[in-house]
Amino acid sequence: MQSDDPKLRGFSTFLELERAARHAESVEALSFTMVNETRRLLQYRQAVLASGGGTAGLRVDYVSGVSVVERDAPFVRWVGRAMAALGGAYGGAHGEAKAAPRAVTEDDVPAELRDGWREWGAGQVLLVPLVAPDGERLGLLWLSREMPWHAGDSVLAERLADCYAHAWRALAGKRAGRRRRRWPRVLTALAVASALGALAVPVPQSALAPAEVVASKPRVVAAPMNGVIAEMHVRPNQQVASGDALFSFEASELESAVAVAERSLAIAEAELRRAAQGAFADREQTAQLRILEAKRDLRAAELAHARERLSRVTVKAEQAGVAVYTDANDWIGRPVQTGERVMQVADPRHTRLRVDLPVKDAIALEPGAKVALFLDTAPLERIPAVLESASYEARVTPGDVLAYRVLADFTGKRERPRIGLKGTAKLLGDPVPLAMYLFRRPVAAARQWLGL
Repeated sequence: MQSDDPKLRGFSTFLELERAARHAESVEALSFTMVNETRRLLQYRQAVLASGGGTAGLRVDYVSGVSVVERDAPFVRWVGRAMAALGGAYGGAHGEAKAAPRAVTEDDVPAELRDGWREWGAGQVLLVPLVAPDGERLGLLWLSREMPWHAGDSVLAERLADCYAHAWRALAGKRAGRRRRRWPRVLTALAVASALGALAVPVPQSALAPAEVVASKPRVVAAPMNGVIAEMHVRPNQQVASGDALFSFEASELESAVAVAERSLAIAEAELRRAAQGAFADREQTAQLRILEAKRDLRAAELAHARERLSRVTVKAEQAGVAVYTDANDWIGRPVQTGERVMQVADPRHTRLRVDLPVKDAIALEPGAKVALFLDTAPLERIPAVLESASYEARVTPGDVLAYRVLADFTGKRERPRIGLKGTAKLLGDPVPLAMYLFRRPVAAARQWLGL
């Protein structure tokens, strides 16, 4: 039967592959046929298809038996380098490219690629260029097997490659392959140049930090003596007038001290009177008279001191304003020392912004720099302020963060926010290049890590 004739079967297979190439609906479908179906005509172990050529370089796109090519895979990287090294003899995008297949062995590749040749078992390779009718090389087809390639294999491969290249050009467009190779480079260069130019654009240096609205000129109310607070007479944020009672100390100990001082004074006065009555008859009583007078004066001074301390048991406001402190339950029954701050009395019309700027986010700030406050209660509303001062020494905040204390005054005619409101402040510094703005913290972290 004619179907048993090897030549007839080979010709029939060639026609089927040519028909599959002409009927391919996309470059992807055509590429699948090239690396997988060509085995029906040319016996090989593995096929690799790389697109591109000339100055555009080669890129491995398809490998036989693999649905998705991992470009970082060791074999893919090695075979790409090998095809680039061997494909230089075929010309490229400019001028006429050579279309004849070439059988290559380990001796034909550069020395640095020979270890990979043995590792990946390349054996005998037939390198088939895919050249379009206009002479441009569209890619290279790598066919490897253990047996040597013969002249007949090269003839069949050349004929089939011509069919594949013609179909590839028809699917990709008249000059689409060349444009795809040139324009990405131009666009990449433009993108890189634009990015580098953008990195030099000056932008205001900024930092975000937690902030709180505080009184600008508060009156600090401190404990006038050592003692235990017995009662808080005002609630937090309550309006008070000058002379209003703010809090009181436990008075039992002070009252006892006054009673003891009064009894001591009474005893001293009785002793002094008895001595005065006996001084007319006894000279020794006269000598004791001055001592008893001094003792009486001492007891009188002790009583005056005890009464003065008792008079301070209730602390009163020295100016009108709002009582600013946390919670009454935090203070009732709490022992305090002389000078310890209990609360503030502040004028609610005079407020300012207090910012704790973390050391890791610190930027150069000068008085007059712009500050914007975004309250937690109104995160979309921007409240303008101007920097008044920034501390030179960092301190640990209640949140255990090392930060600089920054104070800012509110600007504009709008109503000032209430004391105690919290939010996030945005501080604007001097303009710096965008590169410094973006990479300031990574560079600082790298410098600290490297110890520079």
